[in-house]
Amino acid sequence: MSSIPKKILLLTLPLLLGASEIKETHITVYNHNLGLVQQVMNVEINQGHDLFKIEGISAQVDPTTVHLSFPQEKSKIQVLEQNYLYDLVNSDKIFQKYIGEKITCFTIGGHAFTADLLSMEGNNLIVRNSDGGIRIINRKEIFDYNFPELPGGLILKPTLQWQLKSGFAGETDAKLSYLTSGMSWHAEYILILDQKDEKGSLSSWVSLENHSGASFIEANLKLIAGEINRAAPQLPQMPRVEKSMAFAAMADEAVNFEEREIMDYHLYELQRKVDLKDKEIKQVSMFDDLYCRVDKKYIFSNYNYADSDRPLDVWINISNRKENNLGLPLPMGIVRIFKEDTDQTLQMVGEDNIRHTSKNDTLKLTVGKAFDVKGERRIMDRKQFNRSEEVRVRLKIRNSKDEKIAVIAKEMHSNDWEVLNSTDSYKKISNAELQFAFDLGPNSEKVIEYTFRRNW
Repeated sequence: MSSIPKKILLLTLPLLLGASEIKETHITVYNHNLGLVQQVMNVEINQGHDLFKIEGISAQVDPTTVHLSFPQEKSKIQVLEQNYLYDLVNSDKIFQKYIGEKITCFTIGGHAFTADLLSMEGNNLIVRNSDGGIRIINRKEIFDYNFPELPGGLILKPTLQWQLKSGFAGETDAKLSYLTSGMSWHAEYILILDQKDEKGSLSSWVSLENHSGASFIEANLKLIAGEINRAAPQLPQMPRVEKSMAFAAMADEAVNFEEREIMDYHLYELQRKVDLKDKEIKQVSMFDDLYCRVDKKYIFSNYNYADSDRPLDVWINISNRKENNLGLPLPMGIVRIFKEDTDQTLQMVGEDNIRHTSKNDTLKLTVGKAFDVKGERRIMDRKQFNRSEEVRVRLKIRNSKDEKIAVIAKEMHSNDWEVLNSTDSYKKISNAELQFAFDLGPNSEKVIEYTFRRNW
């Protein structure tokens, strides 16, 4: 078997390589702690057997997903073996590697001595002096240590290493791809309502988080919205990085995302390159103010036999259609709702999470609890028979506002049921829901009574 040359080709990713070495970087980020990294770089390959290393990759790479290829010389370069090296250097590991070796210590009192390191237990070092004597040293008493060199096996950055067999020598392109955890994104929306709560302006930002342990410069960025299925992990998780972070934001009206479908998901591609640094949250504008009509409702929801007396929920519904100046896929995220005050300042009035909302669907937002609109529900009568019962319900909604409001009273039922009589018109939405929808004038109240029969 031929021996492997000692010479190693060493590359360092994004921040450490010059622009001439990294030719392309493509990053695809998914909603839930997953990123796909794809890079093309110019490298030099030696003929015969060689070790090829790339250091500075994501600290949370999934090694089973790594793929390296040489598109221009794919018939001449064979990848024989791949290794992921992540035994990163730190003080404890250096001490462990130097057990049985000589180290030099400098004490706080200004003394220096050289001894053989025998063991390390917490903050204590056990050493043997040149005369054979044993000492136990508290590491807090030492302000400096001198080690001859970095111990073998320890590396400075997470590193991928391949054993190659090449019939080619010279410069060529290497294409690297891998999946990594530590990346995610979500959408942030701002909805500003007008004075009458009839119209609003909707804008959106993408919040992109990178805790992967690697930085990517001048990257082409794509985001995938949707729930992809993932297999259960088969390997223990790799060491994670700390989650301290910087914050970066950029907004440019000319720079937005181009959206398109890919399989059963939606892909958003940023129309410019972006720097994605480690431990950073970056915010990028998805779209600027889109003016749309909103539908405000007050909701009073109750169940079979529950009495209640509480404020009504305030809902905002927005039709996601072109006719309403929208009609675009809205990725999941948080919508923060603001209201314009009389002095034209903005006040936050609520926020809600939304799921992925397709075009032509309805965006449904819960704003909060109404201060001046309250509902009361009472079971007025209940008669039981052999295999059924009849229940009489009274609903009372009070509007203490100086304006007319739209109200929906939702009655949730179970089993086999039917309405026997009602003082007001209603709509049976499903076998589980009955609705009374009406407008309620300023400073007024409305009483609804109905009787239902439930069979079993």
